[in-house]
Amino acid sequence: MKLKELTEALEAKKVEIRSFLEEKKADEAEKAVKEKRELEKLIKAAEELEEEEKRDLEYQKSKKGEEKKVEQINEFRAIVKSIMGKETTVEERATITSTDNAAVLPKEFVNKVIEIQKGFGSLKGLCDVIPVTKNEGTIPVVDLDQNEMAEVAEGEDIVDGTLVTTDVPFKCAKVGLIQSLSSELVDDAEVEIESLVKKNFANIATAKENTKILKVIKDNATEITGTTDYDGIETAIDTSLPSVKYGLVTLTNVTTYAYLKNKKDSQKRPLNLITEINGVEYFHGKPIVCVEDTLLPVVTAEKTYIAYVANMNEAVKYCERKGITVARSTEAGFKDDTVKVRILERFIPVKGSSRSIKKIEF
Repeated sequence: MKLKELTEALEAKKVEIRSFLEEKKADEAEKAVKEKRELEKLIKAAEELEEEEKRDLEYQKSKKGEEKKVEQINEFRAIVKSIMGKETTVEERATITSTDNAAVLPKEFVNKVIEIQKGFGSLKGLCDVIPVTKNEGTIPVVDLDQNEMAEVAEGEDIVDGTLVTTDVPFKCAKVGLIQSLSSELVDDAEVEIESLVKKNFANIATAKENTKILKVIKDNATEITGTTDYDGIETAIDTSLPSVKYGLVTLTNVTTYAYLKNKKDSQKRPLNLITEINGVEYFHGKPIVCVEDTLLPVVTAEKTYIAYVANMNEAVKYCERKGITVARSTEAGFKDDTVKVRILERFIPVKGSSRSIKKIEF
């Protein structure tokens, strides 16, 4: 019997004993009490068995998790050994995925780098990320300015049409770093390369990503003129097409952000123009993203503040060749016996549809 069935039988036996006691049936009550004790022993044994099975199951899960963790560590370790010119086993070589004579970092490792990049304020997540399999080519982008839905009179047939697309060329830029390893041991090199990728490289890659993304926005923006204050940003949002309004984002620099954040009325009371909901900041009902002043400078000399409003997913197509690669550098020149490691990422943001991109200076 299962533990649940034994417990139910014990409760039923207790009811039976009470019934015998009320009817003053001593023999029957004594026999039922013995049966109750037997049931209690069985329940105790069943509980111990269940606990043991639960511990075994947790151990098996833990063991599988450790095996998976070791497998992932070995994959990265195999890459490190290969970079340092150490001998690798057949099994280790089989775990290494390579492209362009460089080892592709394990997916789990790259996911952690992406998380760190988000911590550095990456704009990539706002764009339409398109994986590509080669460094150069074209991607089809729907031309939203030319695709119009023709009116169909009642009773008429719907006319077939062809969706207008534009082939947008891309050429992925190489972004990365070359660094000398101070370590001679594989264990130490493993820690050093991990630190290089997750800190130095992640910081460099995010800065380059943001610079190239913002260049697309700045080069293709339509300026809103005649504005003297933040109401120009509100107007840009309110006059945007309904089809792009849902995904609008306001991009601004630190100076403009601080102005909006601390703006007060004539009575010195905060206007609370920027609000926060679940960790996301909003201005005029749309997310607002702040970057360094050097990345988004004021263009017009007599102006102080600047902002761009855009549907980033529509405006920027972020072509990305999957995978961060790491290899022994062949570009740095080998004047000594140190190991120089090269870490690369390949991507390029290109213009999608510029209809939503607006620039406001005041």
